[in-house]
Amino acid sequence: MMLAVTVGHAQKWYQIGFRAGSQFPLNREYTASDHLSTLRTVHFGGYFRAGKYVYGEIGLGYQYFKNRFEVTEPMGVQNTDLVENRYLVIPIRAVGDVQITKKISFMPQVGILYQPLLKVTTNTLGYTKQTFEPHWALLTAGFDFRFGFITLGVDYRYSFQHYFRNQEGQRPQYIGINAGVLF
Repeated sequence: MMLAVTVGHAQKWYQIGFRAGSQFPLNREYTASDHLSTLRTVHFGGYFRAGKYVYGEIGLGYQYFKNRFEVTEPMGVQNTDLVENRYLVIPIRAVGDVQITKKISFMPQVGILYQPLLKVTTNTLGYTKQTFEPHWALLTAGFDFRFGFITLGVDYRYSFQHYFRNQEGQRPQYIGINAGVLF
């Protein structure tokens, strides 16, 4: 999400913004035995953009995952527990700024999110920082609408890595929604 301050119809060569939002998983079967039954996320952070009609963006944020996993053991026993993951988020994107009116813009964006794993909470499944991929890189594409200095947006995120460090399976995919301000 972003907020842009414009003078007349002129666009600034830089933008500073803050956003917060959540994500919804598009797949839940990360391996043959690990099923994500619920996921609650929150992410927030700030960013800086420079350019004119197409901006280069760099930012810094924080993401919190609250996962409930159902794990089927080899003997058919099913275990369930809550696992919380925390990530640093560094977005690197290209963002367009298509003014619709003086105060409304459509802002398509595409880029990479780099997410190093910071912490995994204690759980009965035995998941630790060594269980999960420690350095995520996700492709992201989406758009924001800017209304004055308020932004509302949606994006798609696709992980280049598997969720678990040493197991094959699906690569996580998410739809994210966010709101923010852009100056």
